[in-house]
Amino acid sequence: MSRSKESPHDPQYERWVKSQTFPLSSRTLNQYKNVIKKEVLELKALPIKTRFLKNKKTEVEQLVHEHHIEDLPKHLAWCRRLIWTPRGKGDFRRITPHLIRINEDYEIPSVNIWGEPSVTTYNSTEPYRHHWTILRTLVSRAPNDGCVGRQLRFLVVDKPTRKYLGVICIASSLFETPAIHNEIGWNKQVILRTKKSKMNCLANGQTIVPTQPFGRAFLGGKLLSLLCLSKEVAQAWEQETGFPLVGVHTTSLYGTEYGTQYDNLSPYWRKLPEETSGEIPIKIKQTLGKMKEWMRHTAPYQYWKHFVEKRPDGTPKMRDGNSKSMRFVYPKLGLSHDEFIAKEPRGVYSAWLYSNAKEFLRGEIDASALSSSWDNSIQSLTEFWRFGTMGDTTRPTDEIVRKEKKPDRIRKKVQMKGMTKGRIDGKKDPLSSQIEWYLDLANLSWDETQKKYLASNEGNGTPQQVQ
Repeated sequence: MSRSKESPHDPQYERWVKSQTFPLSSRTLNQYKNVIKKEVLELKALPIKTRFLKNKKTEVEQLVHEHHIEDLPKHLAWCRRLIWTPRGKGDFRRITPHLIRINEDYEIPSVNIWGEPSVTTYNSTEPYRHHWTILRTLVSRAPNDGCVGRQLRFLVVDKPTRKYLGVICIASSLFETPAIHNEIGWNKQVILRTKKSKMNCLANGQTIVPTQPFGRAFLGGKLLSLLCLSKEVAQAWEQETGFPLVGVHTTSLYGTEYGTQYDNLSPYWRKLPEETSGEIPIKIKQTLGKMKEWMRHTAPYQYWKHFVEKRPDGTPKMRDGNSKSMRFVYPKLGLSHDEFIAKEPRGVYSAWLYSNAKEFLRGEIDASALSSSWDNSIQSLTEFWRFGTMGDTTRPTDEIVRKEKKPDRIRKKVQMKGMTKGRIDGKKDPLSSQIEWYLDLANLSWDETQKKYLASNEGNGTPQQVQ
């Protein structure tokens, strides 16, 4: 290991680097370099859906074989038993979603024998943390890469049956996305320098994944997308950050050519006219550990900056260390920009909890003047998911008949406006989807994986959305 020429005399870095050992030989580091390059180039050559599947296979293998979860077989069987499954087409009427926030302590107020109030804190012993990780890894094809900054994670449960409907992660805002700043109408650089920036009032719907077959049979992704805007989420955000939550944004998973679970959710979610730039480094899975070790040995200061350096409050100083470290490392390995950058623009979706949220963010009004955009109780959001703007009917209105005229157009319009009821009434066999559970990837060859998951194209529903 050689001292990085870029490293200043930073006491924190100096203490850290003195505590490190660097045992890998030049020969081993060169071998690491070659296998990392090989994975990058192989992934770059794949279409986006195939690349996601390739990384998902690696991810599932790591979950199953590296034993990060104690008693994993027990939790896998337990979690799968708790996945919600429908008994009939009318079950969407009885679903009552409930948000369980995980990784939190529970405070129970009490009064002692002297009449003095006190609060006792209990650690959660429920399996929710493990089950969230299992569902996030095994239900969604999108890689479980974690997220940047603060995060609130929720299990979405059907209250009457106590079965799992999906997982949500609300994370720090998409600060690097110009479309959001342009929509608000403020100066990004000024906001960056502002103490207690109002970027803290914005969040990113980083993970919004329904279980299956709930997702495909009953538009489960749309329900979870709506629940991201609920009072419960907003209250948890303010409790966690000290800032009111006024807006949530997210991006599409598979670029801009596919429909998403955020479409047709007006007035709650809307698509912005601008897309992301789409230039992101190819994310590796199999050799990620080797890449970090190569970086730690050959550029320890940069490694420290990306993965070790902390803010005064103990949180990581660099946002999205994995992706940024890849941008740093890949050119050092001899890869050109075109060899490691994927150019895949994504749609950006926006939801404002207050009708004058943008005025608040620009400093034109204070928080006391915020006016709710709509009723964001779970009950109200769930009712919209059930029936949309049609109400409890799928009979076309006179207006729809007058505008559309053609029977197939009328039918599609009713399905769109009728939300879940429209979908159920408009499909011959809405419950035909099977539970989608990627656990078998741990034991399939890559050829077997492609045959099972790509040949059929899984063409029975909207892609699940995770950034």
